[in-house]
This record gives sequence, structure tokens and C-alpha cells, in this order.
Amino acid sequence: MRSKNSPRNLSAGLPDVSDIAQVRIAVALARASRWVGASAIAIATALLLGLFIGRPLHTLAALALSLGALSGAAAIYLMVRVELDLSIFEAASSAADVTAYFAAFDESRSQVGFGRPQRAACPVAERVQGLSRLARTMGYLFILQLLFALVGFWIARWLS
Repeated sequence: MRSKNSPRNLSAGLPDVSDIAQVRIAVALARASRWVGASAIAIATALLLGLFIGRPLHTLAALALSLGALSGAAAIYLMVRVELDLSIFEAASSAADVTAYFAAFDESRSQVGFGRPQRAACPVAERVQGLSRLARTMGYLFILQLLFALVGFWIARWLS
């Protein structure tokens, strides 16, 4: 039995705020992920400049820098996906009924050809978890990019 002060207690007349709270968490996570994406862009640019401008590099250094640039490209792709989700979650945060908003969004998405229609409504928590996985994977790719950059510049420094 829920207490009278529980945010999910519908008999108290308060709306169920868990969905909107999860949407707000998703918006905050996506906004914070912008820093990781922007850093990935800057480092990928520096890696590409290091590869194509300046003195010739050792083959292993060029390989490490190339892998770092590819990791950055994958992180940038995920950044675009997170930005798309950010716009969707921002719109959902201002909707009166979040569940109805996502049901309508899924229907319109399938009508314009951006996916198959959902058989069952996807809970808001699952949508937030999907965004969280995208942001986490982007973070892992960014760390991998940094490691490849450090290894590549270290090899370039000492073996070239």
C-alpha cells in the first residue's frame, strides 16, 4: 500500500510525476553529453591534422591516430543520435501526458517511414535507458579516442 505522500498515490489527486521526472533526467543527460561530443569533435580534428600536416609519422603512430579519428567519428555519430533524442525528450517534457505524446510520436514516426510501428507502447523508462546507453557508449568511444591519441602521439614522439 502506498503512503499518502507517495508521488504515485493517485487517490491524493496528485499526478503521476515519475514519467515527467524521467523525461527531465533524459534531457539533462543529453545536454551533458554535448560536452563529450564537442570534445570528440575537437580531438578528431586534432588527430586528422596530426596525420596530414607536419612531418611524416611512423606507421604505428599513423595507425593509432587513424583509429583515434575513427573512434571520434563513431562518437560524433552517437552525438547526433543523442541530439535527436534530446529534441524528442524536450518536446515530451512540455506535453501534458508524456505517454500519449510518445504514442503519437511513434505513430507519426512510422507513418513518415522512420521505423516500424510499435506493437506495444514502449515505457518512458525504456526510452530513457536507450538514451542512457547511447550516451554511455559515446563516453566509452571518447575514452578510446583519447587512448588512441595518447598512444599515437607517444609513438610519433619517440619512434619517428
